[in-house]
Amino acid sequence: MRVRVLLFVVSAAVLGFAPAPLPKRERQGEHPNDLTGVWRFVRCETNGVLDDPSTFTNYRIEIRDTEIHFMPNGERRGGVKMVLDPKASPPSFTWSLEGRVYCVGSYRLVRGELTMVFAVGSRLEDRPKDLTNGPHRYVLRRVSR
Repeated sequence: MRVRVLLFVVSAAVLGFAPAPLPKRERQGEHPNDLTGVWRFVRCETNGVLDDPSTFTNYRIEIRDTEIHFMPNGERRGGVKMVLDPKASPPSFTWSLEGRVYCVGSYRLVRGELTMVFAVGSRLEDRPKDLTNGPHRYVLRRVSR
């Protein structure tokens, strides 16, 4: 009986001084320049007006490395060069074709939803920064990576 009591006391003492469990590692947020994957349109607006859904619901966008491809009816078309600057506030992007920038914009990635606002132009400092409105606004949901 004394042995059991002694074992119980020793066990309680050892467990009482056991180190606390390590804190759970916080879930890493999405990296603001990891836009890789296929995206479907949720919204498409021009000057704050919702475009006719029939014009964008069959479209997908595929982003790979430094290219973005627009895919009507799932058909992959030629790519456009896309350069991201996730350190800008808000993060910015440019689209260019044959070495010439033709669209400048801002983007936000939150829980698999990508919002892009952009304008036709070549000067990054003239890009729209209000992600709730812009000359052009896309809201996209990631379909796959």
